[in-house]
Amino acid sequence: MTHAPRSGRRTIRPRVLVTLLWMTLLLMSCASTDGLKKKTERFWPLPPDPPVIAYLSSFSEPKDVGTKWNWFRKTVEFLFGETPVPHMLRPYAVATDGKGRVYVTDTGLQAVHIYDFPAKSYHQIFWIARGRSRLMSPVGVALDENGLIYVSDSQLNRIFVYEPKKRNLVRVLGEPGQFQRLTGIAYYAKTRHLYAVDTAANQITLLDPDGKVATTFGRRGDKDGELNFPTHITIDSEGLLYVTDSMNFRVQIFDADGRFQGKLGRLGNTLGSFSKPKGVAVDGGGHVYVVDGIYDTVQIFDRKGELLMNFGQTGEKEGDFWLPAGIAIDNKNRIYVADTYNQRVEVFQFLGEPKLE
Repeated sequence: MTHAPRSGRRTIRPRVLVTLLWMTLLLMSCASTDGLKKKTERFWPLPPDPPVIAYLSSFSEPKDVGTKWNWFRKTVEFLFGETPVPHMLRPYAVATDGKGRVYVTDTGLQAVHIYDFPAKSYHQIFWIARGRSRLMSPVGVALDENGLIYVSDSQLNRIFVYEPKKRNLVRVLGEPGQFQRLTGIAYYAKTRHLYAVDTAANQITLLDPDGKVATTFGRRGDKDGELNFPTHITIDSEGLLYVTDSMNFRVQIFDADGRFQGKLGRLGNTLGSFSKPKGVAVDGGGHVYVVDGIYDTVQIFDRKGELLMNFGQTGEKEGDFWLPAGIAIDNKNRIYVADTYNQRVEVFQFLGEPKLE
């Protein structure tokens, strides 16, 4: 991401510049270059119960992926007053390809962060038309089997599709007036269908492989199958859709064609109920994880909607949350939670023993 230099910057003579460069490099050479977060041991539930969820790490900026920001570039930024290395501002949604790459929408920075842990690299997506227009409110992110990156924007009400290597825009989904308030998206590889949540319209739109509307389902209400300002969506391995029905304080389950299959949660201030349900995800064992942004916790349910346990609490320490939002789970049952107001993504591990069910 390129930033324009600040106005009114000071002028430095060449000889002074060289001296300052060498001094800064020497100081930097004495500092630690280890940018990875140190591991904190936290487990849920608490002893004496056997642990089921373990805290692994968190990341919030390029150095956390192992990227070593070039010393010369750091020095130039220091001398000329350019913007420092990008840091998450308001991470919202998370997706992962299961190969060590994690994608995070950031409504504060108006960008999508791409953390490639195996390659120790970091990239951003924010352009629509390079140099002319950019993302305004990226809230949803999904990936297909070819690595294409789908980003939904709740202000522009479009879904922007980027190719994975150079991250160039290759396609735009959505017509003027088609969506009222586009939010969460989910891709199902078996059918190559993309599901998009329209919060203001209280419905889900199913797009076929050509990007055309195959069907829509949902209307405003509180009965089974009806929605009241839905926000997030995920798909399990069997093709079932899990939709956060935010103002009905529940998660509803639909089949691939939008037929109601079940629900979990209710309004309340005890575990098993919700105050502000947000992100939803399903692990390899079929357990359903729901983020509650007000209670600063993640609740885990079984397939029947019975509460199994929760993890996380209000705070700023590692493993704590402050108004969390999105959640994703990879093929190794690693859990990624967008800890929005702590400006980071936290990573947990479902240990799988003992079994929750």
